[in-house]
Amino acid sequence: MKAKIIAGIGIVVLVAALAFSMKPKPFDEQFESKMNDMDSYILSGDMEITKGEDVKTYALEVGYQKDEKDLFKVSLVDKELNQEQVILRNDGGVFVVTPSLNQVFKFEGDWPLNSPKPYLLQSIAEIVKSDKAEITKKDDGYLVSSKVTYPNNKNFNQEEIMFDKDANLKWIQIYNSDHAVQLKIVFNKCTYDSKMKKDYFKTPEALDSKTSTNGISEEDLPLYPVQVFDADLQKVSKMNTGAQMKHVLEYAGEKNFTVVESMRKAVPETQTVLMPGEMVDSLDVVGFYDGNHMSVIHNGVEYSVYSEELGPEEMMQVINSMQVAVMK
Repeated sequence: MKAKIIAGIGIVVLVAALAFSMKPKPFDEQFESKMNDMDSYILSGDMEITKGEDVKTYALEVGYQKDEKDLFKVSLVDKELNQEQVILRNDGGVFVVTPSLNQVFKFEGDWPLNSPKPYLLQSIAEIVKSDKAEITKKDDGYLVSSKVTYPNNKNFNQEEIMFDKDANLKWIQIYNSDHAVQLKIVFNKCTYDSKMKKDYFKTPEALDSKTSTNGISEEDLPLYPVQVFDADLQKVSKMNTGAQMKHVLEYAGEKNFTVVESMRKAVPETQTVLMPGEMVDSLDVVGFYDGNHMSVIHNGVEYSVYSEELGPEEMMQVINSMQVAVMK
């Protein structure tokens, strides 16, 4: 009789252990396990970025391949202007491919893992496992909500990420402190361990000159930044260098800085330009920083900010605010 009781207890313990082992893992553990086992992915969808009263819409594609040096590719197509920009990381370095200028900019650096990116699964995984994250099970998947910090996008405050039941991305929304949407990505493709073409991450040697429309012309310049860090505009001038007209804005205050603007045109043959500075990207804007100035080419305009007082994040804020208003 005693042996039967012991056997019965053993069966109960075994059943309980099996039931516990079969219990689904929490979503954050599931997703972490999926990321650890993943060798590649492709994400694509539509991205909307709110800048002041303007909303910019892009077709987005992100590719990743695990390698000795992990490979990344981010393609952004401005739907309004029909302009594409591609950022690549491969064995040769980091490249910004700009067909509208027929140029490829090459530089060294740790992009894209040097700062969080809303569209990268690696950055999303950090949010999911964060202590700040709240995970809610929904009928059709899981909703992750968390406070966030993006160094180059200071107005990003709160993020929501929706996954389906199989941990595939459905959409992302990021809000400012007033809970107004600043960024939205709706994914139409989310493929983990994706098969990619052999040359997917290859740097192009020649670019196709694509038809595009610049939203800004020479007559619109200069644009004036909204973010000036309490500095006052002291002087506006022009410099004619022969090939280009440069517009110079000089600001003075607690933090002095100068903005130089000029139109850029495509070169006749594809060029690869070596950039000595560090790359700083802010979603749809890529800047090159060398210690006391930052340059950005966006929508056919080159903006350069020179300052001994402003840091790279602040320079990017000045340049980003050019997209908000034209003040004459």
